[in-house]
Amino acid sequence: MILFSLLPGQDIGALSASRHVGSTILERLADGFSYECTCESFVDSGSGSKSADEHFSSWGAHQLTYLREGFMMVLSTRLPLIVQCLLSLFVTTSLSAPIIITRETFKTCRRGAFNGVPADCCPPKFIQGPIVDFSPKYNPSKPLRVRKALQCLTGKELTIYTEKLQRGYALMRALPDDDPRSFKRQNEIHCAYGTGPFIQNASANLTLDIHLNWFFLPWHRMFIYFHEKILQTLLKDPNFTLHFWNFDSSVTLSTSERPGCFKAGHFFPPMYLDPSKSTFEPNRTYRAFEPSRPVDLSFDATQWNPLGGVPPVFPNYTLEEQVWRNGATMYKSVVSSSNASSFIGKPFRAGDVQIVDPTIAAGNSEKWPHISVHMWIGGLMYLAQTSPRDPIFYHLHANVERIWDLWHKLGDGRADPSDPDWLDAEFLIWDEKKVMRRVKVRNVLDIKTLGDTFENVNDASWICFQNSTSTTPSNCSSTKTSMYQSRSDCHK
Repeated sequence: MILFSLLPGQDIGALSASRHVGSTILERLADGFSYECTCESFVDSGSGSKSADEHFSSWGAHQLTYLREGFMMVLSTRLPLIVQCLLSLFVTTSLSAPIIITRETFKTCRRGAFNGVPADCCPPKFIQGPIVDFSPKYNPSKPLRVRKALQCLTGKELTIYTEKLQRGYALMRALPDDDPRSFKRQNEIHCAYGTGPFIQNASANLTLDIHLNWFFLPWHRMFIYFHEKILQTLLKDPNFTLHFWNFDSSVTLSTSERPGCFKAGHFFPPMYLDPSKSTFEPNRTYRAFEPSRPVDLSFDATQWNPLGGVPPVFPNYTLEEQVWRNGATMYKSVVSSSNASSFIGKPFRAGDVQIVDPTIAAGNSEKWPHISVHMWIGGLMYLAQTSPRDPIFYHLHANVERIWDLWHKLGDGRADPSDPDWLDAEFLIWDEKKVMRRVKVRNVLDIKTLGDTFENVNDASWICFQNSTSTTPSNCSSTKTSMYQSRSDCHK
């Protein structure tokens, strides 16, 4: 990737550049405007250089991003080859360093945007009090809190959990807006990290976003962890646990060799459908209000252009078709992702230009099923600047965390990045005591050190998806007698 900045009054000879792998970025700043073009390298790995026409016929159009005061619009264009030739004269090697969020990051926060919609969500520019390093305080003598699948909560347990969840969000909504633990500010901190208002330190115009790169999973784990701690504090219950919406389970087993939940969980959780409760959000599509409609994990949100103004159309598959498609999608997203880059996402370091395109840098864990579920619910969940205003957001992400944890257990070399630019990246998040905490990625990699674990569920229904052409994980039985192999040895 090559970044070029042309300040007002400068000419092409004044361009400064830094090299990153993957695409070419032309950024022109003038009179308050910023233009950003992205394209792939013109060098074909097998046949050498390609002409501009050859390149664009195979890759498609550029994405021209036009920003003014944070408003983003995606258009199509073609740059003449002469521009690429000029740009190639200014290539240097970029420095490798982790993203570090500091007081200055908050101080320079500005208007952001996501999918063409402006985002005014900067937290207070001046952080009051100290910034305290976060270190997990796991006590091995205490039992882990078990995050359970919502669809298997029944009887008294379901009643107690639902009442506590709804009371917790009622208390959170009642907090003053300037309280960092408030429901409003919880949304705003996600918005600030996820729509580009934060500027990289020592940069005038390089934004950062925890979506569409290798920070998606660890940052959201930090966010969910402190959100859960806030609910525990408000409820005065340190054992309260955010359970997960097990949307990836589409098959019910009548019996199982292991304890856990083996019931299909692909329907929208009923506890979020009571209009009189704090967990309700009316701004959802009709799909969330149809109790017999399973979630569609197969929707390819990367092909949807939100600037078209028309919500994505989800086909009306039969239940059998949807179950099959969901299984195939989960297999493709998780089992077929054999390395960190494909599952977690591409690197994003200090000095890198943000590529706001899920087809380029996002890991499969973010694209499917995460984005698909956001789109399926719709309403506030369409956009990064509003999605945490729907309480279902937190149970959705609790399951994404679980899937990340499961991905490691599939083995065969699946492991998190060892790159210090990932491990030592630092983010600032308020905790349950309104104290600003400095959290590194390396602090949140093991869910057990945070005090949580997950209930067993029927992951075998998609881990051993029969119709896949990919190699089946070694711990799956080779005997398949139905659409899914549901033997307990598929998930260890």
